[in-house]
Amino acid sequence: MQSDSSAVRIRKHNAKISPEPTVPGPDTSPVFGVTLERLREDGQLVCGVPHIPSPALTPGVQQRGLFRLSGSVVRTRQLRLMWDRGERMDLVEEDVSIVASLLKLFFRELPSPIIPEPQRKDLDAVDDIESKKLSSLPVDNHSILSYLLHFLSRVASHSQSNHMPVENLATVFGPCIFQ
Repeated sequence: MQSDSSAVRIRKHNAKISPEPTVPGPDTSPVFGVTLERLREDGQLVCGVPHIPSPALTPGVQQRGLFRLSGSVVRTRQLRLMWDRGERMDLVEEDVSIVASLLKLFFRELPSPIIPEPQRKDLDAVDDIESKKLSSLPVDNHSILSYLLHFLSRVASHSQSNHMPVENLATVFGPCIFQ
């Protein structure tokens, strides 16, 4: 059999190309995967809420599939690394599904739940989330929970267009809140 030197042979047709992850430098304060207390100590909280990308989602709260459709994994990883390096970016220009993925990633990577085990045991029903039982939460946890619930309420108010009623949002964010 004669070989054709002009032919190209593909060995791994399913190989994926992705950028090499980089580690944040020593002069940066990471945002992802650190405690709320550390974010406060590093000056990363504004009125008790981390510099997270949800304001960039405000124009997209009506987008169908918000929080269900994942954004580009590669772009989400790039933005996460940029955020951890302290680079500020205009997320309004990004695809809404990428920004939503970034927000979910932030909450998923919190090292401890927003509602810790002792307070979780005190919750008897969904109504308790609105009650004073949550007043015993650490201040940082209470602030971020309040912020998240208000934001998700705004998303749920557009469920006719985005198909994300409260039940769907609870499925997405419940594990982030309770771990």
